[in-house]
Amino acid sequence: VHISGNWFMAYRGNIPSEGDNFFGLKRGYITFKKNLNETFSIRYTQDITIDKEGSDAGNIELLFKYCYLKAALPEVLFFTQPFVEVGLVHRPWMEFEQKINTYRVQGKMFLERFAVISSADFGINAVTLLGGKLDDEAREKVKSSLPGKYGSLSLGVYNGGGYHAIEQNNNKTFEGRLTLRPFPGFMPGLQVTYATANGKGNDTIQSPFIVNTYYLSFENPFTTLAAQYYHGTGKEAGYTEWDYNGYSFFGEVCLSWVPVAIFGRYDHFHSDPSSVIAMDSWDKVYIGGIVWKFYKENRLLVDIEHTVHTETFPEPGTTVNTIAELALEIVF
Repeated sequence: VHISGNWFMAYRGNIPSEGDNFFGLKRGYITFKKNLNETFSIRYTQDITIDKEGSDAGNIELLFKYCYLKAALPEVLFFTQPFVEVGLVHRPWMEFEQKINTYRVQGKMFLERFAVISSADFGINAVTLLGGKLDDEAREKVKSSLPGKYGSLSLGVYNGGGYHAIEQNNNKTFEGRLTLRPFPGFMPGLQVTYATANGKGNDTIQSPFIVNTYYLSFENPFTTLAAQYYHGTGKEAGYTEWDYNGYSFFGEVCLSWVPVAIFGRYDHFHSDPSSVIAMDSWDKVYIGGIVWKFYKENRLLVDIEHTVHTETFPEPGTTVNTIAELALEIVF
């Protein structure tokens, strides 16, 4: 049995000082993996966090993040190292994005931040590389978790409400991701991705849940750059038929002479209830920080997150929130 872990611990404080000011556990993942034979393997991941709601607020809360059986499939034509997961499994988009933007320790990814979609759910997920694997030299440059020479493909069917929600209806959500690597020879770090979800929100009123996201990313040993555009209708939790759109930019630059990197991100999210124009709202999130990388993948970072929320209804106005953070990521 292989045991690994990933813990996010932080001190967070509002600027000015009114508001949050605390040490805490942001997330704690413990993973157990076991190969049963050459075809089948299992994974179980605990997700430990602090309960922030109800009478148990402040207690440590334990969730299942992943709990699945994985089966390797035979290679066919262009499809290399295919496999399928059954149970509480990865969803196609978030698993991919978090391997490029590795700063989940700072906060949620763009679409998860705005509750559009989450990273895991009950269902079945199939993944394959496209056209073989990158050679060893190229893999050193990009360190991809899905090192397909021409990209990768992920398709799945899920409950749709995410791993933290009880299923509220009989609908299932189809989700998929197609990633292409157009220049595997001289620019293996360049990837173009389209991801989608289509189904109903996790409610009892059949609200639509449609996601379309487009992603351009580039990686080399010292730089990671990514740009994302999203448009869709509804959210995974349901009870909304509004249209949403937005975009996000991420960048990381590693200093070659010291184990230090600088990173930044900008999110712009627009809620667009076209039938009620007066209820438009916008969120702009600015994130920047510096990180010290020590002992393999462990990191200590200092960052600032500045959020500006603007709405036109019911009380038009703008609210601003700024949080400074000292965070520690432990990986073993």
